[in-house]
Amino acid sequence: MTKLIGNTPMIKIEYQYEGSIKCICAKLEYYNLTGSIKDRMANFILKSAKENGDLADNQMIVEVTSGNTGVAFAALGARYGHPIHIFMPDWASEERVKLMKAYGANVHLVSRQEGGFSECLRRADKFAKENNAFRPNQFENINNPLVHYTETATEILETLGNVKGFASGVGSAGTLMGIARKLKEIDKNTLIYGVEPNQLAIITRGEKEGSHKIEGIGDDFIPDLFGMENVDKVITVNDMDAVNMSKKLAKELGIGVGISSGANMLGAILLNEEIGEDVVTVFADDNKKYLSTDLFNDIEEKEDFISNKIKLIRYEEI
Repeated sequence: MTKLIGNTPMIKIEYQYEGSIKCICAKLEYYNLTGSIKDRMANFILKSAKENGDLADNQMIVEVTSGNTGVAFAALGARYGHPIHIFMPDWASEERVKLMKAYGANVHLVSRQEGGFSECLRRADKFAKENNAFRPNQFENINNPLVHYTETATEILETLGNVKGFASGVGSAGTLMGIARKLKEIDKNTLIYGVEPNQLAIITRGEKEGSHKIEGIGDDFIPDLFGMENVDKVITVNDMDAVNMSKKLAKELGIGVGISSGANMLGAILLNEEIGEDVVTVFADDNKKYLSTDLFNDIEEKEDFISNKIKLIRYEEI
């Protein structure tokens, strides 16, 4: 799978904000097999589990996801002959559920009233134990950040050389923690920003209840993989501001990305304001999994949206 996952392209986006013209660099992770950065993690975990004897041929795989991880495991399960059971919150986009089922996965939905994401984890653990299934457990598995430390961050450094700043949303925390660790090893002065939704700021404000539109980040718990040892600051962004940023990237530059990528773009721009040098982020997936969401609806654009103060100028491949 080495030619189908990883080695994704990068672009440099030029924009104007607060009267200044600056750039950020973005790694386009929707070029992976199923269209998201989660393909890296899923493939790496399965490969490691097979090599270590933790995953037998045809063994069931049970995972919890808000979407992209489930799609990745569903596709790879079909490729390698593993039955897949996915537990996920019922507020994830309709496209995600349909994609998983199209790849042959069994999808178990859990509502907020039933316990939301935390209940998904409990049910998945119980189901896996009862069925002698393999649990990748993306929120605890060290191979999640490890693949981004060894591969994604290395690709960024090979493309750009030294990096002064990196911003990324906190979902499972694998992308943020893996890339942050590598960048800090190369240059301890590299600034790292985590990004979470303002409507569910569990890291910055300890909020455990709330709803937001940024699928893939901002779950109702702090993953075990997350830590502040290589993160300088966690910032919040308004979820509809992130939606609007993603819409602008598509409409003004022809870059079709998901809502978490809009949040990452906002985080990178805010970090850029602090350090004044090109900042890197990842565009985790494309916009095609969001057809039933506000990304494709008319939304109220508020004056205080950061995205409304940004003029996108152009982009170029790196």
